[in-house]
Amino acid sequence: MWRNRYWVALSVAVSFALAFIYLRYTTPQFQITASILVRDDSKGSEFGDTAFLESMGLSSVESSVDNEVELLKSRTLMESVVEDLQLHVQYFSKGHVKTSELFEKSPFKLTLVSPGKVAVTKPVTYRLIVKKGRPYAFQINSKHFEASFGDTIHLPHAVAILTKTGNPISTDDAYAITISPPELVVNHYQKALIIAPTNKLVSTVNISINETLPKRGEAILEKLLFNYLKASIADKNRTSDSTINFINANLTQVSNELSDLEKQIEKFQRIHQVPDLDAHIRHLMNALDQHRQDRNRYAIQLQIVDSLSKFLAKNPDHIVPAQLFSHDPGFALLVEKYNEFQLALREKLITVTESHPKVHLLNVQLEQVRTSLLASVRAQQNDLQTGISALKTYESTTQNQLAEMPAIARQFVELKRQQQIKQDLYILLLKKRVETAISKSSTLANARVIDRPKAVPDPIKPNRQLIMLISGFVGIGFPLAVLHLKSLLNTRIVNKAEVTAHLSVPVLGEISHHNNSKITLLGDNVQSQIREQFRVLRTNILFLSASKPIQVIMLTSSMGGEGKSFVAVNLCNALALSGKKVLLLELDLRRPGIAKNLGLKVPGFTSYIAFTATLDDIIQPVQPAKTFDIITGGIIPPNPAEMLSLPEVDDMIRLLKTRYDFIIIDTPPIGLITDARLLSRFADLSLYIIRQHFTYKNQLDQIREIQDLNQLPRMHLILNDIKITPGYNYTYGYYEEKKRHFWDAFKKT
Repeated sequence: MWRNRYWVALSVAVSFALAFIYLRYTTPQFQITASILVRDDSKGSEFGDTAFLESMGLSSVESSVDNEVELLKSRTLMESVVEDLQLHVQYFSKGHVKTSELFEKSPFKLTLVSPGKVAVTKPVTYRLIVKKGRPYAFQINSKHFEASFGDTIHLPHAVAILTKTGNPISTDDAYAITISPPELVVNHYQKALIIAPTNKLVSTVNISINETLPKRGEAILEKLLFNYLKASIADKNRTSDSTINFINANLTQVSNELSDLEKQIEKFQRIHQVPDLDAHIRHLMNALDQHRQDRNRYAIQLQIVDSLSKFLAKNPDHIVPAQLFSHDPGFALLVEKYNEFQLALREKLITVTESHPKVHLLNVQLEQVRTSLLASVRAQQNDLQTGISALKTYESTTQNQLAEMPAIARQFVELKRQQQIKQDLYILLLKKRVETAISKSSTLANARVIDRPKAVPDPIKPNRQLIMLISGFVGIGFPLAVLHLKSLLNTRIVNKAEVTAHLSVPVLGEISHHNNSKITLLGDNVQSQIREQFRVLRTNILFLSASKPIQVIMLTSSMGGEGKSFVAVNLCNALALSGKKVLLLELDLRRPGIAKNLGLKVPGFTSYIAFTATLDDIIQPVQPAKTFDIITGGIIPPNPAEMLSLPEVDDMIRLLKTRYDFIIIDTPPIGLITDARLLSRFADLSLYIIRQHFTYKNQLDQIREIQDLNQLPRMHLILNDIKITPGYNYTYGYYEEKKRHFWDAFKKT
């Protein structure tokens, strides 16, 4: 990270700049909240109308928090809110930099004539063109639609009316109106709406929504609560209205039936002439008794008259008892007169004879009176017989009427019973209608608003502190992530720790990075970190030779390009500077390159083996220092492995040992070909070159195998091309490389 500190700083700066731009131009979102208290019978949150309804015999509708929450989340309720507020119509004002959405500040209002017939499947935007003194125009694609404010305009997607709201129209802004499918808007706000009970112990429900326009969010929640309470009351009133309609319908029917029954009773009383059935029965009973009494009286009187008639016929000279006929004053006068004549006649006969004229006159008068009395008796008999006959008729008629009374009474009682039932039902329906009307007038919703919808003053999105904090982490984390990903995907060796963790082979030296890719001999007057590292390597080799003499040192690696030749050349130079006589023997016969890089003659080892040159002919001093000698590889042979296996090679090495203190053999990579294994028979010390960021990690297994099989004598490792990291310095304060600046990376490109 320290090596890439400039890139990290640039990443942080760019991240903060992007965060600032995002915060500057993103549309903030505000949270609008409201709370209601829901009537939950299980939690005792009643609104006081239950007892009143139950006192009238009406059942109250039970409710619960869970049910009311689902009602608030219902799609039907949100559809009513979108339709009432026409949320699928949006107004935009495009300024110089940013396009803002308008709601309560919109200078226009587009009213859809038929909101349910909006023919859009995706949002469509109409550009509004308003010029002073001219009708407005809608533009979509290349089509224009002109109309005056307040007129109905037929657009391709809807029929609408555009009016002014009173807000000022800015001439610097361009206005646009977007019409969206109501279904999309309903789905959006239904997902954005958050409704949740406060906790399980209370029946309070919190309602919130996040909106870019606080006034619109407040309007949405206000309309949502209004429609919810209205629907709740309407749902309760639906039962009352249904009850009232049922009562009215049945009340009309019962009233008609009751009227028909009353007419039937009236007709029944008129036909049977019984306005009062009980009184009529009592009257008939009394009349029947009276008729019987009168008939008995007439019968007695008839018997008296018959007895009188018989008495007068048998006893013409006797006095008639007048008290028996007190009921007939005329008849009583005749009897009294008759008795007077009888008495007068008896008195006269006492003094005179029957032939006396006065007696004769009295007899004549008495006969006349008797005749009148007999006539009166016969008349009385006829009258009494007629009266008795009439009374018998009346009595029979009354008895017949009384005989008919049970059936009439039964019919009358049945009519009266039906009348009473209908009348009671009529009164009950009237009572229930009044009670239902009272219940309807006192209907309360299942919830009560505690806090009206209100937007928070500060936006909840974007969170400035969080955005800046995240941008800082991203600015630092992105380059770290890239470096870490690069490290994870890296298949090459990065540091010494990876080598020591996999191998038990000691590391004899570490060589830092060198910018020159060619084989370079560091001069004697060069004081650098790499020069010092080669001195350390020379010292380590001399320490190893103290326990066991070292004269032939072989250098190899896993593959080409790991810096064998560079290390070999500069190791020879370091040994030579210590006063030793050193020879570099290039035996990488397949790809020799030292001669070309150091400007030496091509003939070398292969010429000597082929007997075309002597040993002195192929030994060349290194140029320009001439501190050590070099035998180059020479011409590339067709069979390098067979050539290295020749006895002449053993002879040459034996001869060179007599001339030099140290012989450094540069061999081909041991991981690719067998040449190094063939040359290992000459080596007293084997140096295995590992190059940082170049040697593959899986090649460490190959090195472990070589060590386990002991294919290279006294094998040690040299780490080449080490990059300097913070806290890991080879200069010991004496040698410092020139510092790299940030712009050096761009200068190289």
